This record gives sequence, structure tokens and C-alpha cells, in this order.
Amino acid sequence: MIPGNMYDRYKTRRRKTGIYKAVVVLACMTVLVFLGMRYERYIAFWKYNQSKLFKEIAAAKRETNPSRKRDMLKRFADTMDQYEIEHQTDPEAFYLSGEVHYLIGETYLPADFSNLVINDGLSSIGRDSKREFVSAIRDIKKGIALDNAGPDDEYRVVLAKSCFYADYSSPAEIYRIIQKSGDPEKLADVENIRFYAYINIINKREDYGLELLSRRGMISDNFKGLLFYATAEKIAKKYTRAIQSYKSVLARTMDDKIQKLVHVNLGKIYFSQSLYRESLEQFNLALKNDDRDVVPKIWIGKNYSAMGEKNKARAIWSEVLTNDGTNVEVKALLKAM
Repeated sequence: MIPGNMYDRYKTRRRKTGIYKAVVVLACMTVLVFLGMRYERYIAFWKYNQSKLFKEIAAAKRETNPSRKRDMLKRFADTMDQYEIEHQTDPEAFYLSGEVHYLIGETYLPADFSNLVINDGLSSIGRDSKREFVSAIRDIKKGIALDNAGPDDEYRVVLAKSCFYADYSSPAEIYRIIQKSGDPEKLADVENIRFYAYINIINKREDYGLELLSRRGMISDNFKGLLFYATAEKIAKKYTRAIQSYKSVLARTMDDKIQKLVHVNLGKIYFSQSLYRESLEQFNLALKNDDRDVVPKIWIGKNYSAMGEKNKARAIWSEVLTNDGTNVEVKALLKAM
């Protein structure tokens, strides 16, 4: 039996303990509510800024001047660097940053994808472009590593094109990336459709790539589309079809630049088939369109050399070196004679 005064002290201790527990619980609830409100505001702020960034990126995409576009995007890139630090577990922060770096890389390209293929310019992509494309690859891959659901199809296309332009991955790996981007029939941008078809062609799925181009590549809308399709046929080694497509372009234009481009491509096709006289004719026609262009002259020399007329080849290559003493290809050709 507990004495009265001891019982009173016992009740007092229990009451105080209960009060302490209530205070602790109330404090914890207050902290949780505070953190919840703060987290909710944090998420709302991030979503607001995401929405704002989406709009700003869309505005940059519409900018046609490469320098202004690059300046706009570089400001976004600086912003995204900070966002990545503040949102290290949010894949969207890395996806957005990757897209911005990709778009900056595009501003350094000498032309869009179609024109790079048409003009055999894929080897002329510079270091500034490649640096941005590599940054895009790293960011998007970080986003994928954080994202259980996986990225939107658009980001996979950006990743595939970045790998392609930066020469970062093999054609087979780029094909695997582009295959994961979903149904190509849903692609809206004609440049992306042509890229998808091109990747299939260089991965020995020529018939599918050409068929996709013929349906969705806008190949009959203008000379750019016609030339891209003819070039795709050449890359696919459908030489008879490519020759016919190039000749149909010749029949429809008097533009010197387009005619020269077609003659050069026809000359290369004939040369690859050891049809040297036919090839020589095409390169001479190209030279008539532009007698300052060294490309036809180099190929004229190649044809003479293949036909056994070494002196003629040496003469025209020496002429090229007289005007351009730094031409590495011609120096190598002369050295190999």
C-alpha cells in the first residue's frame, strides 16, 4: 500500500510525464507540418520553374538566328547547372539540362541533319558541338539512372542524336537507343523521322528505312527532300535507284549548286562501280558548274589514276596543291602514286 504523500508524488510524476509526452508529440507534429508545407512550397516552386523553363526552351527553339539562340540557351544551361545541384534526385532536372546542351550543340553545327547528309558534311562537326553533345549524353543518362519509369520518347531521340553527332556510340548502340524511343509513326519533326530512317539504313535495315522515308520523310515536298532520299538510296547501296532519283532532280532544276551536288554524287556512285568514264563525265560537269571547287578536281584525278593515266592525275592534283598547299587528301594521293 502506497502512503498518501508518496501517492501524490507518483501521480504528479505521471502527470508531468504525460505533459512532456504531449509537448514532444505536439512539437513533432508542428515540425512535420512545417516541413510538409515547406516541401509542398518547394515542389510547387520547382514545378513553376519547370513550366517557365519549358516555355523559355520552346522560345529558344523558335529563334532562327544561331548566335542569339546560342546566347539564350547558354543562359538556360547556367540555370540548369544550379538546378541539378538543388534537385539531385529529380530526373527531370537532368533531362532538361541534357536537352539544353543538345540544342546548344545544334547551334554550332554547319547545317541541319538533312543537309549534313546531303552534302556529306557529317565529318565536319566541330569540337564545340561535340562538347555540348557529350554534356547532353551525360545529363540524360543521369536522368535515366534516376528514373524508374524511363524518359519520354523525345529525350531518347535527343540522346540518340547526341551520341550520333558526338561519335560517342556505335551505330548498333544508337539503333538500340532509337528503337526504345517508341513508334516512329508518332514522330512529328521531319528531321527526326529522317534521322530514324538513316539509323535503320546504316544498321542494315535499308528497306525499312527507305520505306519509312518514302511515307513520312516529306521526300517530294522540295529539292531538299528529293536529295535526301536519293542520298539515302546511295548510302543503302541501291545504286540503280539512286541514279534514277538524282537524274530526276537534274531534270527539274537549273540551279547550279544543286546540279553540281547531283553530278558529284552521281560521279561517286559510278566510281564505286568502276565505271570510270561515266564518273569522269559527271565530275567534269560538276566542274563546269563551279570551276573553283576542288572536290571535282580531286575525283577527276582519282578517275584518271584508276584508268592508268597517272600523268593526268598528277597534273590535276598538283594544280590543286598550287592553289591550296594545305590540302591533306591531295598530298596523300600524290605520295601514294
